[in-house]
Amino acid sequence: MQGRIGGGGMGENDDIIKDFLVESAENLDQMDRDFITLEEDPSNKEVLARIFRAIHTIKGTCGFFGFSKLESTTHVGENLLSKLREGVFSIDTEITNELLRLVDAVREMLANIEKSGTEGDGDYSALVEALKRLQASREASAGVKDSPAPVAAPAAAVSIPVPSATDAASEQSIAEIPLGEALVRDGKVSQEAVEEALERQRDGDPRHIGELLIEGGHAKPNDVVDALKKKNMEQSQAKTAAVADSSIRVDVGLLDRLMNMVGELVLARNQTIQFGAGIEDVNFQAATQRLSLITTELQEGVMKTRMQPIGHVWSKFPRVVRDVSASLGKSVRLEMEGQDTELDKTVLEAIKDPLTHIVRNSVDHGIETAAERRAAGKPEEGLLLLRAFHEGGQVIIEIIDDGKGINTERVRQKALERGLVTEQQLSQMSDREILNLIFLPGLSTAEKITNVSGRGV
Repeated sequence: MQGRIGGGGMGENDDIIKDFLVESAENLDQMDRDFITLEEDPSNKEVLARIFRAIHTIKGTCGFFGFSKLESTTHVGENLLSKLREGVFSIDTEITNELLRLVDAVREMLANIEKSGTEGDGDYSALVEALKRLQASREASAGVKDSPAPVAAPAAAVSIPVPSATDAASEQSIAEIPLGEALVRDGKVSQEAVEEALERQRDGDPRHIGELLIEGGHAKPNDVVDALKKKNMEQSQAKTAAVADSSIRVDVGLLDRLMNMVGELVLARNQTIQFGAGIEDVNFQAATQRLSLITTELQEGVMKTRMQPIGHVWSKFPRVVRDVSASLGKSVRLEMEGQDTELDKTVLEAIKDPLTHIVRNSVDHGIETAAERRAAGKPEEGLLLLRAFHEGGQVIIEIIDDGKGINTERVRQKALERGLVTEQQLSQMSDREILNLIFLPGLSTAEKITNVSGRGV
């Protein structure tokens, strides 16, 4: 059965679903960055735990809403991440690749939910099998014996965390015990039954506490589901209250309308000042000055609400660089400076795609292969540097790579072949002007068109 919200989109759970989609998108973006960090430092338990929590949160919430496809897909990824977190085996490039595929699949299903209220018709069985195969093969290599098959539980019950044997004591106090207490409080199970289930987890049983209670005949599936719903609602309310104390999400359209109204207010202010220029009334002049000051401060305040750090756009680039360099067999290190430099949201949206294209071109065209870099006396690992800073009232964004640079003669030849310029025009151009020809549509120095570059976008 495929999960669905409302009739043709999001219905009575509209606000809850929107929060789920926004928070999940933020978690997925963070996971993209965390996987890159983890690949460089496989022993980083804090990053691994953060990835596990993000996947677990998405899985638990989508199970609550009945999105079975999203739930089952993330569940397999969670199982693999759980073994990584327990230290059964370490993350490697192959595991990272498949987990990043999982991130993309989740992102695709969430996009479908936002558009139509359903997870879509995508087939993720190959991804699920690949994740299971990886877990099985790594466990076999690590000499892990097959664990007993978990007892099937209700769909909503998957929102209970799965603690490992090594960190059960630290996590039960904030995740597992509240559920057990809720069941005891409601008279559904005894305290002894909960303690028995927790003891089995400490002994290494990987199953959820709800599954253990159901298997032992101590609780009914419906009782566990009801307790989970209450628990999820309480956690959601507590989280919302905590976030609301310091921040609030505002629709960009509302900010645009507010900005337009402030613009009208500025015009009215200017007209008032102009009208009162010949009036010598002291009180009127004081009121005009006060109006001017308040209008100016209001305008600056509204403009600041639209400002966002450029790091919001850059946050996607570690994943981009990692994927492109891997597909080309190159080793590239990405460094970023000035992520806190702020730009208007509209400007950020406008430059996001061009920046992404330039970053991909730097890895493809600019940075050489390891063999070429060795021959040129360079380190095998290339460097791509992103830098943003304020200068002269403007924001300067630099994208720098330590590659071979742009071949001006090749740009010249390609421009002539494409008919973008004439011989006479080229003869009058400086090298800098010739380099600027790369920004013309359809011009590319690539030998062949690939999925990375070659179309001269």
